[in-house]
Amino acid sequence: MSELLMPDTPMIKEIKSIYENEYEYSEYLSEIEFSIAEYYYKENRKVTDKDVIKALKNIKQNRDKPISFFEKALEKEIVKSLVEPLEESPLTDYEFTLVLAYVLWVIDNRSWLEGKQAYVKWVTYVLGFFSEEEEKKYERQFKKFASKMGVSGAQVDMLLMKKDAEDFFDEEDLFEEGGLLEVLGPDEIFGVDSTAENLETGFFLMDDNEKFDYLLENGPDYVELVQSYLLDLMEIENFEKIQDFYKKFNQKYKDFYPLYFVMGIVYIERDPALAKSYFEETLKAVEKQDELPKSYKYELKQNLDSLIKYLIEEPAEKPEEKVRSSKKGKRKGVSAKKASNKDDEIEWI
Repeated sequence: MSELLMPDTPMIKEIKSIYENEYEYSEYLSEIEFSIAEYYYKENRKVTDKDVIKALKNIKQNRDKPISFFEKALEKEIVKSLVEPLEESPLTDYEFTLVLAYVLWVIDNRSWLEGKQAYVKWVTYVLGFFSEEEEKKYERQFKKFASKMGVSGAQVDMLLMKKDAEDFFDEEDLFEEGGLLEVLGPDEIFGVDSTAENLETGFFLMDDNEKFDYLLENGPDYVELVQSYLLDLMEIENFEKIQDFYKKFNQKYKDFYPLYFVMGIVYIERDPALAKSYFEETLKAVEKQDELPKSYKYELKQNLDSLIKYLIEEPAEKPEEKVRSSKKGKRKGVSAKKASNKDDEIEWI
């Protein structure tokens, strides 16, 4: 593949992500998406999102190898589809990695859907491969699950837009705002600044034990995932698992104040006294962080003092309602049109 790629330039290397510049790379993005959908529909109905992720990562990691190096059927289809556009309009090596990272990002953006084939089935539906009967079945399942997740009817309609496969390459605004394959920016998904490159794409496809182990190893770099994971456990009232994670994480990363704060949120309704102790631990840990600006510490202390006082004087119902609202907002945000949900996030993160 590398023979089809041009050398990088200093200007190109400054690009962090092709997000918001999707149309410039739509020829390559569309070839990859089409190859995945066609392979699933015509060749292998058992292929999963994890299989696609592995294929894309393998292509990315071995792009310096001959094309014959890629032996798995899905990898072959993706690589073959990219040869012609790369010959006609070459990308630099770095741009090529960004294109693959973007598709991985899109897969992650659909991982809130149910099942191991969430993205695969969605893109196959969107590109019009399914028969009429298959389309109707998919739409019923999609709408049923989306309603459970609190996705509005308008958002469902947007997500279920589809094009005929032969029209796919002619769709000029495919990746534009409101377009067929539009995805949200990472800051809109997680409420933090990030790029497609440094998001761990496969996290939402992991089982619970894999998530547990992954966050023990990488949690400090992905605070938003720690928050999401613990709030998910809170929703199913698995407090034993929460305490197990907290104990092991705290042993490994002492005075990691974001964890204390999230633990306070987790217990704010179930055990206000315990929640209060976690918020107090947050304050103590923050004071030890020399790199944090004094103004930040002061503002955080003011907010937590107010929250602690509230827990002493009032029932914890209202704060918990706010947390649940925030969590629900994040769930919606993955599937909604481009819109800021910053006000619904826990701002200190």
